[in-house]
Amino acid sequence: MLIPAAISLLISSIFLNFGLAAGGAFTKPQKAEAAEAGRVLGVIEYLAEENLLVEREDKFNQAIVKVIEEAKSLPLPALPQLPGLELPLNSLPPDSAKPENGVIRDNPETVDFDLPAANGVIFDLQNDQLYFAKRPDRAWPIASITKLFTAYTFLEYNPGWETVYEIKAEDKREGGRIYLFTGDKVKVKDLFYFSLVGSDNTATAALVHSTGMSELEFAQKINDKNKNLGLKNTRLADAVGLSDNNISTAREIALFAKTALAEPEISRAVLTKKYEFTTEQGKRKSIESTDQLLNVFPANGVNILGGKTGFINSSGYGLVSRFKDEAGKEIVTVVLGAKSDGDRFALTRKMVELYYGAKP
Repeated sequence: MLIPAAISLLISSIFLNFGLAAGGAFTKPQKAEAAEAGRVLGVIEYLAEENLLVEREDKFNQAIVKVIEEAKSLPLPALPQLPGLELPLNSLPPDSAKPENGVIRDNPETVDFDLPAANGVIFDLQNDQLYFAKRPDRAWPIASITKLFTAYTFLEYNPGWETVYEIKAEDKREGGRIYLFTGDKVKVKDLFYFSLVGSDNTATAALVHSTGMSELEFAQKINDKNKNLGLKNTRLADAVGLSDNNISTAREIALFAKTALAEPEISRAVLTKKYEFTTEQGKRKSIESTDQLLNVFPANGVNILGGKTGFINSSGYGLVSRFKDEAGKEIVTVVLGAKSDGDRFALTRKMVELYYGAKP
């Protein structure tokens, strides 16, 4: 019984002191509010050698200390990487060094604004600068905001708006209400609108397949286009938005939305409150927009120019939106990781108020 106990003590001592192998002590734990502010949580301090239960003069303890000293020279194991995240994130743009919570203006004035979401930005399109930012460069799952990227790439591979596509079994995607079924014959235009208006997953998969590509092949086309747009920290694993590995940052979503929401076909779709059509077999289909802000704006001289929602368990509730006031000033707002469906819309309205100074 003595030998197993000794081995157990030896292993425990090694792990308690393994922090020494990194050449320094671990940091002390931070308070919970520090995590909310975006600082990295530390881990518990290691147990100092002087607090070992076994006396240093003991021969057995000397053997333990010797093993610990040898362990210092061992290389640390490589950390595992999630699929699709094997490439390192690029260095941040110059203005990312500015405070994460604050307003970026021509003067150093700041606004006291607490965004109760994981990440978010107000991107000022007049000067292509962040007006407000909270963790703008943290990688985050984007869920159905993916569909905006899919729609933008689709415009290049569109087989024709009037082309008829028959829904197949491989088009079916879970998540949300099912509107389209195997055998339904629909026009490509209807798939495009169902994808952007109601965030329909099956319609999006069918839209992708109407190009003759698999979803994996199409996702690569999206990534190639993102690279050409300079989006270095955006990587998509699927074209629908169901994968946890579809990631981007609040900053890059805003930059992309500036381009994508300026496309007339996309703009018309995302501003549609309700879309209806009839299949080739005569079945009536109808879907309503997931963007509740279409029922709020225009308000106080501010117009909405479109947006896209997103939600899966790992992402929380997300929303990207574009606005313009009577003076022609435009912004893109991004909220990622909101706690509820209603929160993402309420927070976006607060961000609009923060920028334009009028409560919508």
